[in-house]
Amino acid sequence: MASWKAISSKCIVRLAVAVATTAVSASCQPTQDETQKRPPQAIPPATQAGVIELPDGSSMLSQIHTERVAHRSMRMSLKAQGGKILPNENRLAHLGPRVPGRIVAVYANLGDRVQSGERLMLLDSPAFGEAQLEYRKRRTAMRVVEKAFERAKALSAEGAIGISEYQRREAEHENAKAELYAAEEKLHLLGMSEREIERLSAERLPHAEVAQVFLRAPFSSEIIERNATVGEVVDSSKTLFTVADLSTVWVRADFPEQQISTLKTGLAVEVRVAAYPDTVFHGAITYIGAMIDPATRTVTARLQIPNSDRRLRPEMFAEVTVRTQEQSVLTIPRTALQQVGNRTMVFVTRGSRRFEWLEVTIGESSNEYVEVKAGVKEGDEVVTEGSYALKSEALRGQMSMGGPL
Repeated sequence: MASWKAISSKCIVRLAVAVATTAVSASCQPTQDETQKRPPQAIPPATQAGVIELPDGSSMLSQIHTERVAHRSMRMSLKAQGGKILPNENRLAHLGPRVPGRIVAVYANLGDRVQSGERLMLLDSPAFGEAQLEYRKRRTAMRVVEKAFERAKALSAEGAIGISEYQRREAEHENAKAELYAAEEKLHLLGMSEREIERLSAERLPHAEVAQVFLRAPFSSEIIERNATVGEVVDSSKTLFTVADLSTVWVRADFPEQQISTLKTGLAVEVRVAAYPDTVFHGAITYIGAMIDPATRTVTARLQIPNSDRRLRPEMFAEVTVRTQEQSVLTIPRTALQQVGNRTMVFVTRGSRRFEWLEVTIGESSNEYVEVKAGVKEGDEVVTEGSYALKSEALRGQMSMGGPL
């Protein structure tokens, strides 16, 4: 009887535990109403290495727009490896005295802008004075001989003198004319203008002015170097002033030898300098060198740039871009590009919901399109809108797979 009671007690305990377990389990299960009210879970995109597939009906599909990879006309550009601003050597002059002498006065200072013919310096030169005196002497002798020759012609016509006397007077006249011409040319060589020589012939100059010679500007320009000091004795070997017309400047630029076939004189160039980073100076190629630098494997080109405001100054470093003729190149829209680290990527459609993630190599660019050199082919459809969202999904998928993109 006692054993029966013990067995009954054990059964009652087990039954109670089973009932309690069933009740707890039942309370943890959702009811049918709760199951119907719970929203369905979103199905994540299926991501493989380099490919993302959006689920059917995804809201991202309506945000995606594509455009075909195609050839388009684009103006290409070449970048110089280095550039430097230089004076226009056709408008550059190194000035010095043509005769030895002592500097009496200096009228121009460094940085001054001078006009053509303007006096820069006054030199006292005995050699110049002697040349002027010689000219005056020959001029006076010419007047005397000319009158004698005119009389000889008149007398010869009347038969008053013989032919030999007439020829002697004629020879004297020709000799005097040659000596006067030589004296005048010497003054020209010493820097005197025609007007100054005429003044010398017409009037007697004060003694103090006979030996004075002026150094003048050969054209409208700017003084970029001065080496003249009052009282200094100089000769024709010394450069006293360097003047330059900086209304145009040259740019010397070096280009890799691989670009020689594209370089042409007359091509438009764009120049930028650090002093004016937001300004583009325009010009053209005027010369392409005939030799390759054996050390750098570059060819030197010369560019000419208008510089009316004088902002470009000699010895400035310059960044040079040459704009070539338009060419047909394979292009993609700029909006298709996505950067991942130091790589440039695009999404290419591989069906209505599949997109392949590809790295591309790009070249020249315009406002809307970019030249593509490798990575895609003509006819591929690249994503132009919605590519950033695809990039985020691709990166998320790669992170979940534990590998780099």
